[in-house]
Amino acid sequence: MNNFLICLCALLWLPFSVRAWNAEGHMVVAQIAYYHLNPVAKARCDALIAVSLGSFNSVGTSNFVTSATWADNFKSALGTGGWHYIDLPINANLDGTSTNIGVDSSNVVFAINLCITNLQNPGLSQSNQAVSLRYLIHFAGDIQQPLHCSTDVSAAHPAGDAGGNLFSITSVNWGNLHSLWDSGGGFLFDSLSAPLTTANQNTLNAKIALIEAAYPYNYDTNRTIPNPMAWAQEGMNLAKTNCYVGITNSTTPTTNYLNTAMATTEQRMAQGGHRLADLLNTLFPPMVLTSLTHTNGNFGFSWNTVSNSSYKVQWKQQLSDPTWNDLTNITAINSSASFKEKFNQTQRFYRVSQ
Repeated sequence: MNNFLICLCALLWLPFSVRAWNAEGHMVVAQIAYYHLNPVAKARCDALIAVSLGSFNSVGTSNFVTSATWADNFKSALGTGGWHYIDLPINANLDGTSTNIGVDSSNVVFAINLCITNLQNPGLSQSNQAVSLRYLIHFAGDIQQPLHCSTDVSAAHPAGDAGGNLFSITSVNWGNLHSLWDSGGGFLFDSLSAPLTTANQNTLNAKIALIEAAYPYNYDTNRTIPNPMAWAQEGMNLAKTNCYVGITNSTTPTTNYLNTAMATTEQRMAQGGHRLADLLNTLFPPMVLTSLTHTNGNFGFSWNTVSNSSYKVQWKQQLSDPTWNDLTNITAINSSASFKEKFNQTQRFYRVSQ
């Protein structure tokens, strides 16, 4: 993990607000995703979150949901602030200012792709995969916040407004447009953070129930690795149509504007949780027994695995028998494993558990 973290420290950290959705919002996205993980993905994620990160451990981020805040806790120490957003340039007020200002290559799209690559690499250490998972959980929330995917270029800000950080508003709650959208226009509380108290968990559950009712999850059967740039461009377009419309620099946001921000936030957090679930279910697919064989007096079968995970093969004579009997333990060295034994019984039922 040290090499991975040293690499991260080489990136610059910019002193702008890059806390998309704040701690509560990130945990909402993570909890929605966790609800929809298949058993293999859930077990693998739980195991990686439990891996010790040495001096980068955080007591308050010890499970999948609270680990969503880990990347913000250490972005200054690791120099990874630039990984939380991508400044795709727009010209919201159509004043003709050129948007040809370039995009930093070390951005949230790059970071998500790196995390996916690391989690697909069976040769990578558990600690490096654990870091990658924590980052992926967080960045899947970041990229859904429209102002983490855009910067408004204008005559006043020809290099961009840093995702609304330089767009001033007059409000007792927010000083700029970015901070307004980080709180979802008031849908999220800045005070809610990890570790979660019972009261905070109840607050989280209530908002998740509201979001899930409005935006039910549909299991993705395509099993393809997504292109996070498409997510970023989607956010950029929302910035054009929602974030910079109906509000003027140095004014107070209207009730209608705040209602739009809250409704957009609910939809985007649902989308983030569902997309994260689909991605992790694709990276860690459900276990399926395949390739049943009966040759040379042996019976055998294979199944898909998560590399370096341990699997137990068990049997019963009758499905109604009260307990399963252990046959063997197998540690996967790649993406599949197999088992065989002499076929010398009249009937036997098998199962494999991770």
